[in-house]
Amino acid sequence: MNERSPDEPLFTRKSPFNLPADYRLAFRELGLSIGLQAIDRLQGLIDQHPGVFKKKYDIHSRIRRLMDYCHLRELINTFWLERAHRESGSWTEHRDINMVMLDSLSPDGYLSPL
Repeated sequence: MNERSPDEPLFTRKSPFNLPADYRLAFRELGLSIGLQAIDRLQGLIDQHPGVFKKKYDIHSRIRRLMDYCHLRELINTFWLERAHRESGSWTEHRDINMVMLDSLSPDGYLSPL
């Protein structure tokens, strides 16, 4: 049996990524994917401007912990790019927001400075 850490977020402990498309919400998962893509960029900003991100805010350890979940980006994006999953009821019921959130595959509009 694959033991999970009690510190692991409940979201991943419940293994929602093993459920079929009808039991998942694409817009929620794709929003997570966008956020996870931002982690790499945030780490880059921290490295470029260490004085702005002082150690007292503990952002360094938080970013390191979040990076442990960056592998979920590919899992989420690959799942929802499959046509059969986009034909599920959970996709079609929320088609408009799901299509907007599918932009997480190229998040520059969300993550680039204005």
